[in-house]
Amino acid sequence: MAFEASGLLLNYAQTGSSSLGFSSQSIWRVKGGNFFDFVTSTAGSAVAGVTALELVSIGIVILMLTPYFRIIAAVVYYTVERDWKYVAITLFVFSVITSALFIF
Repeated sequence: MAFEASGLLLNYAQTGSSSLGFSSQSIWRVKGGNFFDFVTSTAGSAVAGVTALELVSIGIVILMLTPYFRIIAAVVYYTVERDWKYVAITLFVFSVITSALFIF
């Protein structure tokens, strides 16, 4: 949430407007596409220079990847504990979330 708030504050400081303006190059991010493409494009453009839209995009990526990494940690934990039933269940959930992130 801090990245989103920082992005909106930076946008307000630069433009005097509380709404983010989308250019023709950045509008494709809003319309959809593969989430992992969104992550790589956000990381690549953030390296080039951080704008208000980039800060908001970084915040969205972090918020969406948090449960994804939690599932990875659960798989590792259940594997260490040798609880194979929960490893299988968690891997199923992991595959569903991964496929959903590729589709949407």
